[in-house]
Amino acid sequence: MKVICQACGTHTLYDPGQYRCDCGGPWEPAALQPFVPSQLDANDRSLSRYTPVFGRTDFDWGVSLGAGCTPLVTADWQGEPVFFKLEYVSPTGSFKDRGTEVEMALLKAMGIQHVVEDSSGNAGASMAAYAAKAGIQADIYAPASAPQAKLDQIAVYSAGLHRIPGPRAAATQSVLAAVADGAVYASHAYNPAYLLGQLTFAWELWEQLDGNLPDAILIPVGQGGLFLGAYLGFEHLLQSGIIDRLPHLFAVQPLVFAPLATAFSQGLLDDPQLIPSESSLADGVAILTSARAERVLQGLRNSMGAVITPTEQEIKQAYFSLAENGLFVEPTAALSAAAIRYTRGMLGSDARILAVLTGSGMKTPLLVK
Repeated sequence: MKVICQACGTHTLYDPGQYRCDCGGPWEPAALQPFVPSQLDANDRSLSRYTPVFGRTDFDWGVSLGAGCTPLVTADWQGEPVFFKLEYVSPTGSFKDRGTEVEMALLKAMGIQHVVEDSSGNAGASMAAYAAKAGIQADIYAPASAPQAKLDQIAVYSAGLHRIPGPRAAATQSVLAAVADGAVYASHAYNPAYLLGQLTFAWELWEQLDGNLPDAILIPVGQGGLFLGAYLGFEHLLQSGIIDRLPHLFAVQPLVFAPLATAFSQGLLDDPQLIPSESSLADGVAILTSARAERVLQGLRNSMGAVITPTEQEIKQAYFSLAENGLFVEPTAALSAAAIRYTRGMLGSDARILAVLTGSGMKTPLLVK
């Protein structure tokens, strides 16, 4: 797979042993083919249907667990209709599967037999499941404080689970020590094939809505893989002449910990490494700094979006309001729903809004009203 480092402009072929560019920047997929709807197999609802756009065919789709093709539903929200994209209706219960399926299909085809990953839960569970299907050994480094249901899910797939004491960053430090010893880092933060998988979110949504995209899309953001994938996917549709505008993309982070909001409001090119003053119900996005923050900020600005920062009470209210609509998500996923009223305030009450629900409520302890 051809990749590019947006930080320094280096083009090269993807090497699993080099998880980032020599300059420190993350790789992105390059050499995509134009998006031509007639080239897609109408009878294939798996992610493999986008192989003609990926620009290469040597993926091992035998690792597939059926990611993608997630439901798109409508609901009345605060008196107005809204779309919800149910990314939590995925093989392991989170949006991470969309990226992991493409990533593991490539790594399996390349003969990789052992991978490592750091995760607060969802990415680790996704990697562990796909590694089990692929027959690849996986070692997952997770904070010991991660929700027990997510740790149990990692363990049940027979992955090596390393519970790391301390903050989320400690798990990253531990996995990088393993990478320094030669392990293949199948990182949801850095891996370009994972990011390639997340581009399919935009293409799939365009298909589901027959090209009539919403005005705004709200996405919870930690590392920002889904947000950046959506932005790059829509950009590719624009470049392919399929759409004539980008939807407004909104990143959502909790008010108590929102490094992107600081960077966006101050015109910074990267996110500051903030230390949270308190914990948030939305623990899945509690990332000190994102490897792809510069590109996420670019996507926000180019799509004329913004960063929205709901309070803890608003996140909790959204969690229960979603449940009343039959949608059971983890608090991190409720971030996007909590941001809907802010978005209407910016774009008007008649704006067509889509909120992405990223993780299943089965993965975290129930909140108490």
